[in-house]
Amino acid sequence: MAETNLQPMGFLVLQVYTADQALPIEGAHVLVTKTTPDGEELVKVMQTDRSGKTEALALSAPPAANSQKPDGGTRYYVYNVRVDYPGYYTMENLDVPIFDGQTSIQPVALIPLPQDEEQGKKISVVEREPNL
Repeated sequence: MAETNLQPMGFLVLQVYTADQALPIEGAHVLVTKTTPDGEELVKVMQTDRSGKTEALALSAPPAANSQKPDGGTRYYVYNVRVDYPGYYTMENLDVPIFDGQTSIQPVALIPLPQDEEQGKKISVVEREPNL
């Protein structure tokens, strides 16, 4: 009999756009990382499709049962997302929460660089703990 590994997983989809969600960005470079005691660990490199979305990325998450008890432990894991696209500020979303069995849709609004700005300027957003 085969043993199955049922590690809790959540999913992350990025929606990358500009112009107040009017224009999806195709081909944006997406890095997903997590912070470990040894530093930042690369989880996945992806690109957005023509609708500005990434594929659904499966990520480790703590068991959903943790949310059912007041002292049940960690309810979600956090990951960091960095999005680059030529001519736009690099966007960093830090501490994006991932829950077991849930798909998190992370919107990323890219802001055009002024014409005289050089590539590589970055804007960071720290996500707040979800209200549960």
